Amino acid sequence: MAFSTSASVISTNLDNMLRGLYRDNADHAVTGTTSETDMASTTITGGTIGATGALLIIASGTITNSASGAKTIKLYLGATAIVTISRTAANAQDWAIWCLIANTSEGAQRITAIYSTTDAATSSINDTTAAIDTSTNAILKLTGTLASGSDTITGTIFDVLEVQIQ
Repeated sequence: MAFSTSASVISTNLDNMLRGLYRDNADHAVTGTTSETDMASTTITGGTIGATGALLIIASGTITNSASGAKTIKLYLGATAIVTISRTAANAQDWAIWCLIANTSEGAQRITAIYSTTDAATSSINDTTAAIDTSTNAILKLTGTLASGSDTITGTIFDVLEVQIQ
């Protein structure tokens, strides 16, 4: 439903909407460490999603390396890891995550994630459930962990959209 160009927005216009909640499209590199390191994060304020809302997260970046050890990217909501990508290939590659976290109540979610790297046949689809309390503040974050500090994981896109469907 398009908004009227000549009238005021009324509450029923907002019953079904998609809106940008957070964007960080700067490069955030993890290198020189083997500790799990935040690449991007935002606080999802309690009650923002509501009992039937959802978050759509789009994240991507690159992996460059000189070693063939694991390079791990994780997406968290609160303390729960929603998506984990771990690659051991010794070649440079791109990675991407598309994730929908849909509340069935403020304390229960259905999560669908599609994630991939550019080296051969590594696309995955994850369909799971979680019990994260979204009525209170929760950190949504993207992290990177390297087996070798000489490798690099870079996050280049971290977009978070809120989906409301009434």
